[in-house]
Amino acid sequence: MNKVLSIDIGSTRTHIAVVDTDRRQCIVRSAFDNTEFNGRFLSSIKSISSKHKQIDRANITSCVKVLAVQAKEMCGGFDGVNIIKAHGGLPVSIEYEKPHTLGTDRLCNALACAAMFEGKSCVIIDSGTAITVDYLRGGKVFCGGAILPGCAMQARALHLHTDSLPSVDPRDNGGDDAAAIPAASTESCVNAGILFGTAGAVERCVGESLRGGGDDALVIATGGGWEIIRPLVDIGRNIETIEDLTLIGAAIYK
Repeated sequence: MNKVLSIDIGSTRTHIAVVDTDRRQCIVRSAFDNTEFNGRFLSSIKSISSKHKQIDRANITSCVKVLAVQAKEMCGGFDGVNIIKAHGGLPVSIEYEKPHTLGTDRLCNALACAAMFEGKSCVIIDSGTAITVDYLRGGKVFCGGAILPGCAMQARALHLHTDSLPSVDPRDNGGDDAAAIPAASTESCVNAGILFGTAGAVERCVGESLRGGGDDALVIATGGGWEIIRPLVDIGRNIETIEDLTLIGAAIYK
């Protein structure tokens, strides 16, 4: 068993896992808000490493540069510690105008899909603070995609940039009865607009990716915000949810 400590520092939350790269699955994982990073990260690393010996290396994907540097310093006890970045030796080539600006979580998702669905084209939905819809061609070429604000970001923007719209949490409105239109209160109107609007935007982005890249592509979804909109997204085909996609891709990186 090849074990890698995989660290995904998102805009809002940090996820840490030990990944079995042979089976491409997480053995153990933990997560906490970035506001708790200084108090939780090192203790989480120590706890995991004490229970899971012979970890090959630690790989860090992060969209928060300062936390990536801190994480690397705190992982000094491992033989190899890598902050993930795009480079020419990856099993996935990158067709992106400025590869160094590509979010490494998107790169990790592509690496995971390339390994798990060898030779297959994939449309990859990652719903978090922001939502990305990316296209992996033939399991070998990352072609870019689309970025839009996540549900929580939309709710926060509506509250902060208007005089009277209330603060709502779309996470409280997930499930099959997530929203209804027409909605009968301001709170439910905001939720309906965010949830249906986001689902519709994701559907359109996926559709455009399939039309532009090939209708035979698999559609893969991940991210903490996916379950909020999943019941409302209908693209006329199966969408496979892989919760730990980014962590698995980070572990595969070399």
